[in-house]
Amino acid sequence: MKTKIITILIIFVSIGLIADTMKNESIELNSFDPEKLKDQINMSEVTISSITQESEYAPHVKVAGVIGKNIKFELLLPDNWNGKFVMGGGGGFAGSVINFALTYGAVERGYATVGTDTGHEGNPLDGSWALNDMEAITNFGHLAVHRTAVNAKAMIEKYYQKEIDFSYFLGCSRGGGQALMEAQRYPEDFDGIVAGAPAYNWTHGMAATMVHNMKYMYPNPDDLNEPMISKSDLELIERTYLELYDELDGIKDGIINDPSVVNFDVDVELIMCEGEKTANCLTEEQIEVLRAIYTGATDPCGNPLFYGLPIGGETDEGGWFKWLTGGFNNIGSVSDFQAGVTSEFEPPHVPNIQYGFGTEVMKNLIFHDSSWTYKDYNFENFDDDSRLAAHTLNATSPDLSEFRSRGGKLLMYTGWSDVAISAYGTIGYYEDVVAHDPSAVDDVKLYMMPGVLHCLGGNGPWFINWIDEIDKWVAGNNSPEELTVYFVDENMEPDGSRLLCPYPSVPQYDGQGNPRDVKSFVCD
Repeated sequence: MKTKIITILIIFVSIGLIADTMKNESIELNSFDPEKLKDQINMSEVTISSITQESEYAPHVKVAGVIGKNIKFELLLPDNWNGKFVMGGGGGFAGSVINFALTYGAVERGYATVGTDTGHEGNPLDGSWALNDMEAITNFGHLAVHRTAVNAKAMIEKYYQKEIDFSYFLGCSRGGGQALMEAQRYPEDFDGIVAGAPAYNWTHGMAATMVHNMKYMYPNPDDLNEPMISKSDLELIERTYLELYDELDGIKDGIINDPSVVNFDVDVELIMCEGEKTANCLTEEQIEVLRAIYTGATDPCGNPLFYGLPIGGETDEGGWFKWLTGGFNNIGSVSDFQAGVTSEFEPPHVPNIQYGFGTEVMKNLIFHDSSWTYKDYNFENFDDDSRLAAHTLNATSPDLSEFRSRGGKLLMYTGWSDVAISAYGTIGYYEDVVAHDPSAVDDVKLYMMPGVLHCLGGNGPWFINWIDEIDKWVAGNNSPEELTVYFVDENMEPDGSRLLCPYPSVPQYDGQGNPRDVKSFVCD
């Protein structure tokens, strides 16, 4: 599936659904001489391990090396450089060099681009590298991306003997959190930033939320074979709310256009079994589980720790089953959780991805205790417990004034059916930014994507080339408003389009046109 997704992204670039921005003439470079190039682009804190000519994506030179002691990177320098730089973010705990920008045709489009492993090796679902290692945590939290960006830009300018025109960052999930961290901590690194489904709050938005969910889904952490909510239960839940709310937007398509306006009360809408459990009812314990997950994590006094999940993604294989339910009796490897994120390292043995991330953060980045378990943990002192980790890991500051003062632009996007990072959390951060400074609406845009899962995929239209959009905004001075987003069918081919609107606007169907044609929609 991951290979197909990357392939279709390249197909979109090649068939012209996205306008080609490579208008600059090719840079005339000297004949390839690795040792000469190594001397030419040498940086004091960089150890270059290899310089090779590559043809994948488009002809380019790949520079691989290490920054400082542990931060590995790969810098790709296209023969036909467009004068711009885009850094691609990582996923999960990283642990190998990941460059999300490659899935959007960065090299083909002439961008010099770089990715990093953020200073450690391991499976992106394994946090054991962080145990009692504050240097590794600091690199992962924010420093590795910054150092990679600074050194990559310097090497690019040495290689091409020309200053970079514009620098961008593109990331989703962990990469989306890296994007926000860059805007907040290192506002001079990039001119434009794209943050998709940002994992920006690792203590409350991930550790607390995911462990909270697992305490309900798997009340006994010593028995991870079967979740409290089965696949048939998920089908019942989704079928129930779709019957009630699917056509609120005027289209019966299995997509809730705006879950925030739907008041799905599990205590009212779902049928509680009066006797034996059947396929058409849920037990009292199961309804309690759903209430807890849709409402969100709280401390023992009922004070919220983070946002709950909106409805959506319950029956998609990339939704609840992979992220929330699973179970050792039902699921195989859960390492494949984000397109473009692969690893040669074995993942930890976990029943679902939220269990993996939640417990790994708690054990290795917060408590530094590999034997930690949620069995007797109730979040009573969680703010204090997580304070040190939060300072390093969380990108929660709403103050983007330094980034914006130099002309920086921030694009954010999130799928409404994302089961990994609550869409309400992304909205919450955006609203905090605007509340801090209302003028931020001029430089920060958020797009909510109905029916879309984590970063991409789902029933809704999810493909849009975010590199194009941030380049139009920064280099073209063309502020994004209404955007076209494409459906992708089961053969990974384009199959219609719809409208994306800048939050809080919502796309509205005109009631007459083709519901898979962007021209049939307007922003309210």
